[in-house]
Amino acid sequence: MDDHTHEYVGTVYVLPQSRAFELSTTIHGVPATVTGTIAQHLAEQLIDHTPDWLDPRQLALRPRRVEVLTRETHERHRAPRKQHFLMRVHEVEEQARPVPMSTT
Repeated sequence: MDDHTHEYVGTVYVLPQSRAFELSTTIHGVPATVTGTIAQHLAEQLIDHTPDWLDPRQLALRPRRVEVLTRETHERHRAPRKQHFLMRVHEVEEQARPVPMSTT
């Protein structure tokens, strides 16, 4: 079993009740969709109204930076399986726009 954590920027859709997510992003310049399960600690933030509560309805409104754990399972006499877990959702920082210098 191999675990890898990757950061992606894209639009994330979550279903808190079923703990499922779908991420629309680009991987190596190619559009891709990553689907999987929301990690337990993140699912609690999406359901409960805790101080660090994330509103699932607001997540898909703009691109987010997210961390996804990919678990590859290798079993004897079976094809390898990949499972994806949404571990963390970050805000995407606004790109700083250069401010024109005034000439005086």
